Amino acid sequence: MSKRGKIWSAFNDIRIFNARLLDAHDIFDDLRQVTRESPNEPKRCATIFAPTHSGKSMCVKTYLETRVVDEAIKRGLFPKDVERKEIASKQRIVVYITLEGVTTIKNLAEEILRALNVEAEGNTQQLLKLCYDHILALGVELIIVDEVQHLKPTKQRSKFAERHENDAGIANTLKVMLIRGVCPMVFIGVTEARTLLLGDDQLDGRVLEEISFDRLDYGVAAQREMFIEYCGMLGLKLKEHGMFEEDSNFLDGDIPACLYVVSGGRVGYVSRVVEQAAVVAARAGSPCVLRSHLEAAVNKWAIPRIIDYNPFATGVRKA
Repeated sequence: MSKRGKIWSAFNDIRIFNARLLDAHDIFDDLRQVTRESPNEPKRCATIFAPTHSGKSMCVKTYLETRVVDEAIKRGLFPKDVERKEIASKQRIVVYITLEGVTTIKNLAEEILRALNVEAEGNTQQLLKLCYDHILALGVELIIVDEVQHLKPTKQRSKFAERHENDAGIANTLKVMLIRGVCPMVFIGVTEARTLLLGDDQLDGRVLEEISFDRLDYGVAAQREMFIEYCGMLGLKLKEHGMFEEDSNFLDGDIPACLYVVSGGRVGYVSRVVEQAAVVAARAGSPCVLRSHLEAAVNKWAIPRIIDYNPFATGVRKA
């Protein structure tokens, strides 16, 4: 395996927990509790709307791999020796769907059924009934819908779509699923998706929690500490996952401040810059990632993708 391929693969396995992520996990747990304790009541939802690379999808991934997998093992649904990622993908306690492209009501039902490993055949109403029936039969406690910005109004359907397809709209369909008490939901998307999904007052009124995953603000002490802690942990993870012989110190000097400026306070972009720097360091035969490797990574990858200058080379510009 090439050094670059090894690093790219290893980064897929890195998990870093912080208070914001764990708070979101607590909310997911509480929504599941509602399913168990009030099975026949209308359900409500939570949302995460934030810029890309803010850690939204990783929040869900870590939840599935930890708390949900623990619960699945505890219930005897899977033996302990099965890989946690495999359990996370096969369990049906929490269903996670990611929407891509133009999605109609029928497509939404198909995505849910695919996640439930149920064959999807029939018209829109038949597929929705299959969703309701199997969600209840399988004991699904929470549905997480990621990338909701890809949901489009039904008017964008292909001209070959069924003539009698329900034209009520995606938001209304989701609202009806909640009202019918199927199970609670979490909706995740970029900031702009909030208006797309919650333009319906009734759906907006069903939001129990709007979970914040906005860019971390370096001017706010608690958020600055969270960002710096992420940088420090990421440096340790590089050694922990076998990429380097020594720990990489991303807390040294102005490194956290420079990474903040480059990433705009989005931890996902910190990981992408460090991933590029790790490749540079590995090819140079370095035992760890140094500041010079981060500088090279910004030149190679971040400019002009997410920033127009290199703070590692010129210093952080003052506002």
